[in-house]
Amino acid sequence: MRTSVRIWVVVGASLALSAWIAAAVLSRASPFVVSAPVAGTIWLLILLDCGYLLGRQWAHRRRRRLARPRREAWTPAPDIRRPIDYPNILPRPAGDTPVDRQGRFRATGIRLAVLPALAVTCLTVQTVFLEHGGDLGLGFVLAECLLLVAMVWTVWTSQEPSQPWVTSRIRAELFRREMFLLLAAVGPYLGRTDQEAEQVRDARLSLLAAAGPAELSTFTRLSDRGPDGTERHWQDAVWLSGDNGVHHADDGTTERMRTYLDYRIKRQSLFFELAAGTCERTEDRLGRAAKAVVLAAVAVAVAYAALLHSGRTGNGPSTTAAVIALLAAGLPPLCNMVLAVQNLFASQRLAASYRETRQELLRHEHTLRRLLAEPAGAELTLAFRSLVVRVESTLTEELRRWRIIVAKTEFEAGL
Repeated sequence: MRTSVRIWVVVGASLALSAWIAAAVLSRASPFVVSAPVAGTIWLLILLDCGYLLGRQWAHRRRRRLARPRREAWTPAPDIRRPIDYPNILPRPAGDTPVDRQGRFRATGIRLAVLPALAVTCLTVQTVFLEHGGDLGLGFVLAECLLLVAMVWTVWTSQEPSQPWVTSRIRAELFRREMFLLLAAVGPYLGRTDQEAEQVRDARLSLLAAAGPAELSTFTRLSDRGPDGTERHWQDAVWLSGDNGVHHADDGTTERMRTYLDYRIKRQSLFFELAAGTCERTEDRLGRAAKAVVLAAVAVAVAYAALLHSGRTGNGPSTTAAVIALLAAGLPPLCNMVLAVQNLFASQRLAASYRETRQELLRHEHTLRRLLAEPAGAELTLAFRSLVVRVESTLTEELRRWRIIVAKTEFEAGL
């Protein structure tokens, strides 16, 4: 759904809710009064879903604007060839957009985290402020039922909710990895002529485009399976091939090394640096929000206890006592909601993984810079290919950790 469509959905839902409330106030008819809280609940769910996705797009544009100086500092020199300028290397085919799939996954998780808090709020409002037999009280009870049904329905129907996002990112990363394997002539392209490499490339890209989760897991392995079922790691294959696998030394190994340094190692390092910073800021904000809600809940509970102890409630609860009761009942679920969102984002674990991967890439960058100072030849080509396998192993390991962190078999309902 495009941004403009989401905005019009929110505007349309707001106008419909306003009209419904106006009809309930002016006519005081039971159907309008009873259904007003239900309409308000539906409006909140629409606002929550579309509002998060709109805010996400705005935050994404803002991050790109703030990170522009860092991205411009990475920009390779004009004399460094792009990967797609080399023979047999194709640009990554257009596919799914991981950002949209990530946003949909998180929007559903946030909605599921908010539903229990809204249900408790509806029950508390009906109990504290409204008459049990009134139309408006009945409406809040129906709204609570709607929220609980929506929560159960979301959990039951959202099996493997992260799989589209995980599959999309893994496929995109493997497409990108294939381009650099072909650039360095390692893995399935080791020791092959340009014509053979082209055939292998087409076959692998076709399989990768249609691969499911199980096939993608097989693709991530840095090894080849022989006819007898044994596997040989690509690192071993590089050194076992020796000079026999070197067939494009005259094409400019040093030039390929510079391309790999800028477009693979340095670019990925920048990505992990920016991603780790984003995760750390998100974790900090959610952590501070959780602490603030906990402190507010403690303060409200103490105030409510003092109010009850003073006996100032009289024959019935005062407005102050009712508001404090509402806050006392609503703040604990609100704290649980923030903690659930914090667990959904898993920002702390992702930031730690990104930082660790970036440190490994910096070490690989230092090694490659040292290799660039050595004279060209077969030994340099072998050392470069060995380093490429180590770099791809580092990035594949990060992808494996990322999948373990973000993958969910289902959303947790116990929020």
